[in-house]
Amino acid sequence: MVLEAPRGMDDLLPREMALKRMIEEAIREVFKLYGYLEVETPTIEYYELFAAKSGEEIRERMFDFKDKAGRRLVLRPEVTASIARLVSTKLKMAAPPLRLGYIADCYRYDEPQWGRRRRFWQGGFELLGSSSPLADAEIMQVSYEVFMKIGLKDHYFKVGHVGIMRTLLESYGADERVQDRILTMLDRGMKDEAISLMKQVGVNDDGIDAVKRLMEIGGEDLKKVFSKASDILSSWDRSRRCLENLIEIIELAREGGVESRIIVSPALARGLEYYTGFIFEQGVPDLQISLNGGGRYDKLVELFGGKPTPAVGCAIGISRIMQYMLDKELKVPEPMRPKTLLVGIPNVSKSYLIKVSKVLRELEIPIELELSGKRLPKAIDYALKNGMRFLVIVGEREEVEERIAIRDLEAREQVEIPLSEHSKIKEVLSRS
Repeated sequence: MVLEAPRGMDDLLPREMALKRMIEEAIREVFKLYGYLEVETPTIEYYELFAAKSGEEIRERMFDFKDKAGRRLVLRPEVTASIARLVSTKLKMAAPPLRLGYIADCYRYDEPQWGRRRRFWQGGFELLGSSSPLADAEIMQVSYEVFMKIGLKDHYFKVGHVGIMRTLLESYGADERVQDRILTMLDRGMKDEAISLMKQVGVNDDGIDAVKRLMEIGGEDLKKVFSKASDILSSWDRSRRCLENLIEIIELAREGGVESRIIVSPALARGLEYYTGFIFEQGVPDLQISLNGGGRYDKLVELFGGKPTPAVGCAIGISRIMQYMLDKELKVPEPMRPKTLLVGIPNVSKSYLIKVSKVLRELEIPIELELSGKRLPKAIDYALKNGMRFLVIVGEREEVEERIAIRDLEAREQVEIPLSEHSKIKEVLSRS
């Protein structure tokens, strides 16, 4: 019987794990720099948590099932809803603002293809308890910092504000559920269907024309885009205020050191229904799909029974970034192997071999113990092929004298040191 991993759920080999850890370390460095405290939520959550506001696309693709008591559960398809649940319950008495970070695996029943796996990893930043544009700008800052640290310096932001569309539609009586459907259609490129629904709910020709014109403008000339959008929205004051909010966020992000290209798209929509304001995607020029995305979700904590809590955040696609870096053969770290091989030559006892290995590890010297009985020439060949520098050699004589022999394969020299001289052993085996 030949068994493989379930479709769309990948095994990670040592080199892939080394890359994943490198990306996670970069994210955690930024957690520390900006004061985000790492949390972890369950992989399995109640279905209702994500059915409420995660969006049609996610609802259609959740792994959902019933437990033995008949309760409907899901493998989490994303993490922001779990963070909102956490804040509405166990952290409800915490003083705002709260900065929470996570690194988590998520699951969606997607058709496996480039950038879409059924199990994937995300690293998230969630800033809850502030409606200030400084908070939105900070999410752009942390996103920029992570990408720079992992070496994706040629990246861009695509930014928008769902409040522009929401308030325009609301002015015609479209409730939040209808707004969600229209924004989902726009996110999926279903422009005609979105316009048809707008007509059904009473959006007049002026409103539909404004939406069409907003969808046609965008680009990096921020002054030009904002001027055009402001003219289009001249009859909708609340939508214009959302546009002004977006301008301020971008200006603050620039002041905060975000030097990436920024593309403004006033009609930008994202698949998640809980967004209420500023939204963005972050990507690289030669890739169609985004590597990071997020935005403001001011009503989600309250939806789950918490107090009104403005919030903004992002979810960095660790799995997508890994796939991109591996495909492009970018700088990928090699798995960390010990640079020291401990070899026993004939007649040394197993007890002395394991004693030496214990001493070396107590000195915090990573080692591999040669277990297959290789003779010295083959052991040297093995060490060189695997990037090792040192051989620690013990034989019958070394055992009797309670010593070890250390061979430096790079310097081509060998020394003998009593096993009791810990500082000398550490000094030799710590050479770089």
